[in-house]
Amino acid sequence: MADLRVNFAGLKLENPFIVASSELTNTVEKIKLAEKHGAGAAITKLCFLDIPFYAKPYHIVEKRAGFFSPSGDRLTVEKAQRLVDGAKKQTKIAIIANMMGPGGDLEGWAKLAKKLEDAGADMIEMNMSCPNIGLMAKQIGIETSKEMGAVLGRNPDMAREVTRAVSEAVRIPVMAKMTPEANTQVVAAECAKGGAAAVSAINCPQSLPSVDIFNGGKPIYPNTDNHSFAGLCGPWIRPLAYRHVAQIRMKSPDLPIAGGGGLASWRHVVEMIMYGATVPTFCTILYLKGFEILGKFKKKLVEYMDRMGYETLDAFRGMALEHIVTPDKVKYNNIIPRVDKDRCNGCGVCTGIGSCMVMDLKDGKAAVVRKDECYGCGVCYWLCPKDAIVMVNEESGEKVNLPAF
Repeated sequence: MADLRVNFAGLKLENPFIVASSELTNTVEKIKLAEKHGAGAAITKLCFLDIPFYAKPYHIVEKRAGFFSPSGDRLTVEKAQRLVDGAKKQTKIAIIANMMGPGGDLEGWAKLAKKLEDAGADMIEMNMSCPNIGLMAKQIGIETSKEMGAVLGRNPDMAREVTRAVSEAVRIPVMAKMTPEANTQVVAAECAKGGAAAVSAINCPQSLPSVDIFNGGKPIYPNTDNHSFAGLCGPWIRPLAYRHVAQIRMKSPDLPIAGGGGLASWRHVVEMIMYGATVPTFCTILYLKGFEILGKFKKKLVEYMDRMGYETLDAFRGMALEHIVTPDKVKYNNIIPRVDKDRCNGCGVCTGIGSCMVMDLKDGKAAVVRKDECYGCGVCYWLCPKDAIVMVNEESGEKVNLPAF
C-alpha cells in the first residue's frame, strides 16, 4: 500500500497535505478540523510585531476560475503565540507559523521568529510575498517606510539577508514564501544561501476583479465601498504555480518545496509533485469545499499510487521535469483527429474553433475536411461535449491517449 509519509525539511509528516496560511488557520478550532479531515500540517495566519494597518477579509469568487482576495485577517504576535500554543496542545500535526517582519529590520524579523518558536512552532514561514502589503504603494509611486511583502521578496539580496537573520535566531527550520512577482528561482536560491531549509511557492499574483459596469465601475465586494489591487487565488494561477515550482526545482534540486496555488483535485496534487514539489499546499479549494475534501484527495492519491506501483511520493517526484525543453528542442508528432460517427451529434462545436478550418459538418456529422492543415493541437478533442473525437497518430494509426480535464 502507498506510504504518504514525508520528511519535509526535517518535519516528519504523516501525509504531505498542508493547509496554507489564511482565514482557514486563524483559530485552533479550524486547525483541529483540518487535522480531523486529513491535513499533515497547518500554516497559521500571518502575524506581525506591529500590524501595519487595519484590515479584514473581503473576497470575490468567480466560479470555476478565480478567487480574489485584496485583504485578510492579521494577527498580533501575542494572538499568534496563543494560536500556535493552542494548536500544539490540541492537535498532533505540525504547526508552521507564518510571519512578516518589519521590512529590512533584521532584528525585528529575528525577534518575531523567536517569539513564535518559543510558543511551540515547528517551522517558521517567512512571508516575503504578500501582494496586499507594500507592493501596490510601490508600484503607483507612494513612498512607504518599509520594504514589506512582495516588495521584499522581489529583492534577492534582501531576501537572503532576512532569511539569514531569522535562520540564525531560531533552532527550528525556516521556510521562505515566494512571490510570483519575482524571479523565484533566483530568490529561492538566495534564501537557501541564507539558511532557508525550504521554500513555499507561490503566493498570489496581483490582480483586479470584475466591477459593477452599471454602477460607475464600483467594486462588487459586498462588504466594502472601494478596493485595492487583489491577490488572485484559485484555479487560474495553478499553471503559474507549476512553472515557478518547476523552475525552483531545476535550479535548486535539493531544496524542499511546498508547492501550492490553485490545486483543486487529487490529480493536481500528483502534477505538483511531478513538477518537483515536496509537499502540496491548499487554500482556495478549502474555502469553497471545506476541509472534508482533503480526505477525498488522500483516498484518490493512495488509489493512484497503488495503481501505478508507486510506494512513496519520491517514486514520482520531479518526474515531469525531464520532459521540459527549450522551444527549439520540442519534438512534434503527426497527430490528427478522428470522429466517432456514432457518438457525434452534429453540434458543430469543433467547427467553430476560430483558429481552425480542419473540421466541418457533413450529413449532420463532424468530419475532417482539411487534414493537411491540422496541427494536431487537440483543441477539438477537449471541446467535444460528446467525446466523439479521438486523436490518432497518422503514421501508425494508433490512438493517442490524452487526459480528460
